[in-house]
Amino acid sequence: MAIIKQNSMPFKPYARLMNIIGDQLITDKKVAVIEIIKNSYDADAESVKVRFGNMNNVGFHDLPVEEQAYIEIEDDGCGMSLDVIENVWLRPATPNKIEKKRNKITKTPKGRIIQGEKGIGRFAIHKLGERIELYSKAQGQDEVKLEMNFSDFNPENQNLFNQSAEYKLLEDVSNNLYVNSPPERVISQSGTIIRIYNLRESWNKRDFDELYKNIQRLIPPVDKNAESLGIDFVSDFSIDLYKDDKLYTCEEVMTFNDVIERAQYTMIGTISKDGILEFRYKSTAPLRSFKSIINLLNNDELMANNYSLVGSKWFTENKRTPKCGSFSFTFYAFNLAKPDKTILNEDLKKFIKENFVFVLRDGVRVYPYGEKGIDWLNLDKLRSTYRAGQFISYNDLTGFIYISQEKNPELSDSSNRQGIVNNGGRYDDFTSLITAATEIFNTEIKIDKLKEEIQKKALQGKSKDILKESFEQLQSSLCKIDNTETLSIANKFIDVYQKHLDVIEGRMETVEDLAGLGMAVEKSSHDSLRLLSLMRHNIKDFKKKVEKGSYEHDELISLLIELDENIEIVYDDMQMIQPLFKIQRKSITDVSVTESIQKVIKYFRSDIDNKITTNIENELGDLSIKTNAGLILQVLINLVDNSVFWLKSSDNVDKQLHFHLNPLEQTLIVADNGKGIRDDVAPLIFQEFFSMKSDGRGLGLYIVRELLLRIGAEIHVLTNPQDKILSGANFIIKFNTTES
Repeated sequence: MAIIKQNSMPFKPYARLMNIIGDQLITDKKVAVIEIIKNSYDADAESVKVRFGNMNNVGFHDLPVEEQAYIEIEDDGCGMSLDVIENVWLRPATPNKIEKKRNKITKTPKGRIIQGEKGIGRFAIHKLGERIELYSKAQGQDEVKLEMNFSDFNPENQNLFNQSAEYKLLEDVSNNLYVNSPPERVISQSGTIIRIYNLRESWNKRDFDELYKNIQRLIPPVDKNAESLGIDFVSDFSIDLYKDDKLYTCEEVMTFNDVIERAQYTMIGTISKDGILEFRYKSTAPLRSFKSIINLLNNDELMANNYSLVGSKWFTENKRTPKCGSFSFTFYAFNLAKPDKTILNEDLKKFIKENFVFVLRDGVRVYPYGEKGIDWLNLDKLRSTYRAGQFISYNDLTGFIYISQEKNPELSDSSNRQGIVNNGGRYDDFTSLITAATEIFNTEIKIDKLKEEIQKKALQGKSKDILKESFEQLQSSLCKIDNTETLSIANKFIDVYQKHLDVIEGRMETVEDLAGLGMAVEKSSHDSLRLLSLMRHNIKDFKKKVEKGSYEHDELISLLIELDENIEIVYDDMQMIQPLFKIQRKSITDVSVTESIQKVIKYFRSDIDNKITTNIENELGDLSIKTNAGLILQVLINLVDNSVFWLKSSDNVDKQLHFHLNPLEQTLIVADNGKGIRDDVAPLIFQEFFSMKSDGRGLGLYIVRELLLRIGAEIHVLTNPQDKILSGANFIIKFNTTES
């Protein structure tokens, strides 16, 4: 086919493209003001003044110019010459800054890290208003005045009577340039003034308050903890907000300095480009502090510290290493659920809830991270998806993440200044590492919260002893009273008191039984459904062969044998959980612990067979406990389930689960060679809702302890290496044969 015409042509955008970009690129008017201020920062300004005038006249564009509403941003920066305005400022997406960075010119003459690079931040002006007057003066140069009217770019904005709109090409719309000598507005040696008229939106008090707070947080307060990480704070940039020539303030009762000083839990650290977390942790209640280095990508190392992290799964599931670069952080948290009123007042609680984790690039804030209502780590979503206790609440956490252009070049701002671009998953790497760090922070906080609870319960226990003693004294005193009416009332009170205690204890036992039963049924149903699904699939395949008349006799026999074996497994599982039902618990018999262990091992065969070596050591004889079979089975199920989980998480080639029976001392030791239990965690593992598993409920070991208490037995963690059978978790149960 012959080519009959060939030509080339550049893009010729319509002028209205400027309005579209300006309106949709910057989505928030407050962010637009901040973007202009950032340009002043890059211009080495020491002082910026943001003025709002005649704001009651927004929308009245026909008023005399001195009465029209306006926004003005003035700085004392380096300013712009005529050449810069013509060849840089009036050329959107200018490569001026990015070329400097490519040439390793990353700092301004004052040593500030250059923030912008895309050359489109100036469109923030259009987000605020239609008509612009820009005055700029570089040192030793004349003042340049630029007039722009965005309504000239888009006739739709002025076509009020549905007249035919004349759409011009961008190249056909001009801006007015003037060179002034002497200067008309810029009175300092250099600087820039941008005044914006024909404002597009009105501003209310809430808008001004939020803008004020955003301005204050653009250059954050000096964090003494961050200084210890090598973060250098330079306070050489001030911003003042004016409304109708009056300095506008929205003084917050609380500040970040209050948070830093009063934080109940603090975590300060760095994460290397390879995912190595080095941190310092501190708790004030109870007082505890330590340092640690953890490889967030090494599951074996995490498990050795009893950390099971969802954040790290991003890397293992996607088989990738972090590409976001190294960064530092300072985290602060409080116990808002049970606030300490000596530390937390209502103002501080409100401040914490309104300020999440901020991201700072070279000391300047990246939007919108940290803003109220923006849970950019999805902590609350994760709390609803996984176990809530695995993640700290979005409302309880605040702090700062410190990144830089040098170490994190891939974490660049999106064009609309509303977040960081997820370039090839770099942002996902970044948030996953942070999430993993917050999970570790949350784990340590849980430990300290539980320790504090144990201390409080100890005090409450003393109070209960005092109450019991007082009650007994009351009973003794009543025996000495001869007044029939008083004795009658007292006896009624004692009966009601005792019945109430019996009801509460009965309800607690029922809840514990149901929770334990539910956990066992959940596992049994999961395994059974898997087998039933497999059987159904095999039957369907065989049915197709029957319909085609192509099956062999041996195939039928093989299928029936397989079905019989699978049905037997399901039947055994159903038989296994029968003793756990409450009606079966009424049957008290002599229960063989060895036989119970064998049943539980069989129950876990899919997890144990060819994966974990089991050993029952009962050379001295069996243990026979007079109780109901379901109770012993439930205790063993929960202990084995716990061992299986941590053994699965271990990289040990030879995984072992050991049971040691001693009928002389009436003890049973259940031990594994998994990751073991941290010494500081050991006192907490029998507390309800405490779990080091990412998806754990924190009920298994609690139920074990409560069930054993019913028959006068006790369970403890063996921490002395001489007492332990295997290197991992070792539990010892001491039975009391006098109980039944």
